[in-house]
Amino acid sequence: KIGNGYTSTTMNEKEKMNSFEVETTTKNKQGSTTGSRESPSSPPRSRNCCFSVWQYGGISEARGYALVAMARGVAVMSNVVVNAALLELAMNAAGCPTADELDAMEADGTIENADDFECTNKIYGQNPLSLISNIAVVTGVLGAILMPIIGVILDFTPYRRLVGILFSVIFTIIQGIQIAIGPRTWFAMAILQALAGVCFSAIIMTSFAYLPEICERVGQVKHSGYTARFTAKQFSCQALFLILLGALSFALGIAKDSVRTARLSQAMNVGLISILFGCGWHYLPSRLASRELPQGKRCLVLYGIRQNFRTAASVNREYKKGLRWYLLATMFAQSSVGALTTVSVVYLSSEVGLNATDISLFFFVVLVGTIPGAKFASVISKRMNPSSSWQLSMIFLFITMFIGALTLGDAPNKYLSLIWGFFVGAVLGWFYPTENLFFSCVLPKGQEAEIAGFRVYCSMILAWLPPMVFSILVQSGVDAKWGMTFMGSFILIAASLLRFGAGTWEEILEESQRSGITENEAIAEPPL
Repeated sequence: KIGNGYTSTTMNEKEKMNSFEVETTTKNKQGSTTGSRESPSSPPRSRNCCFSVWQYGGISEARGYALVAMARGVAVMSNVVVNAALLELAMNAAGCPTADELDAMEADGTIENADDFECTNKIYGQNPLSLISNIAVVTGVLGAILMPIIGVILDFTPYRRLVGILFSVIFTIIQGIQIAIGPRTWFAMAILQALAGVCFSAIIMTSFAYLPEICERVGQVKHSGYTARFTAKQFSCQALFLILLGALSFALGIAKDSVRTARLSQAMNVGLISILFGCGWHYLPSRLASRELPQGKRCLVLYGIRQNFRTAASVNREYKKGLRWYLLATMFAQSSVGALTTVSVVYLSSEVGLNATDISLFFFVVLVGTIPGAKFASVISKRMNPSSSWQLSMIFLFITMFIGALTLGDAPNKYLSLIWGFFVGAVLGWFYPTENLFFSCVLPKGQEAEIAGFRVYCSMILAWLPPMVFSILVQSGVDAKWGMTFMGSFILIAASLLRFGAGTWEEILEESQRSGITENEAIAEPPL
């Protein structure tokens, strides 16, 4: 086991869960009653579909995780709107015209071509266009440093739930402070945005630590269905939040004001995540320390970090065909896809001319596009192995990013970007389920909890690199569209690692001892 917060439950807890059964009484057709024994993982026999969706067979961890995931979904969408407002405020502070202002200047003859205009003004020593990507760099670096330490605390102490609650409270407080975003406070809010990103990463890692335990209790097949429901609820909350935000911003007459829209978004965000985080951590139980520090080892943090390195060396030595290349590909793919959320805000605002309300509409269209993308992933995974399917999804994602980066800046109507957003969502809907399917097939039996945690760390360790490349290019005067293209090239590196490094699919399954697994057992289709 490693210090990453994913070590499975102790033997005493396992014995209690295995021995725990519920006496139920059911009526037969003649009206008599017969006693039966039912596992706690069995779903309640309720005729109310909506009620049963929230039950998860009486597993409180699953219900709590779903609520925390919903809170994360709301927070992500609200912070996209905040990033758009921060970028506009930084541009105004530097004296740089926005895309709409450039179009107006071109129309009245002040400048010849808005596309050729380049603002060289700086604010706090940086190009205002690199503000959002610099925030992502700071968040990524701090996350890469702190996540192993947090993982050690989750493994070796009984404070897992306390850590999750603490970071959720700090994150919510920061979101509340950001309601005061404005021309005088924007730089302080940008600093808080970086700190909020670190807290958000800690919340993800802490809540993910419950997933292996849920899987132990209900089994892999049922757990895959639960995971699909978690994702469906998170995406639904994101979509509903964006719809509500758009409706209120239009009703209040602030749809074209990015700053006031961001204030409204954060106010809604604070109210919703306070309820969802509060209920979620109420259902997620405390856990005893799953591991003890060996005798002679005094520094908990150093021991946990050493264990991470030992796990990496073990994976490199024992799983050369599949798992090693999957984790390497994840490092590059997740860093690129994760940066897409932040960097696309810069591109859509500066090059396309979308304001905060337009950007929220764009991401709503992206969410809609994930639905047919997930359906397509289910179909294509039955016709080719997950490795080939995942590689194709990454190639198509890069092509989609490349086409959008080169064409949308010259589009006659800025709302044509919504078409691009739909295709981005469709490819992401293909990318994520296929990645999960790949992982479930290469995951060695008996090491699920250990490798699941190491996978999360691998997905975060390079999160700072693509935004930093974007910032360097923009600071050097390179057009944002090329910065976005180079950022997307990291996903091609991931596809190349799998294509030229990994073994055949049969070799990968043989190495993981999962030769009999099928796609339907590994992942369930989201009930959208």
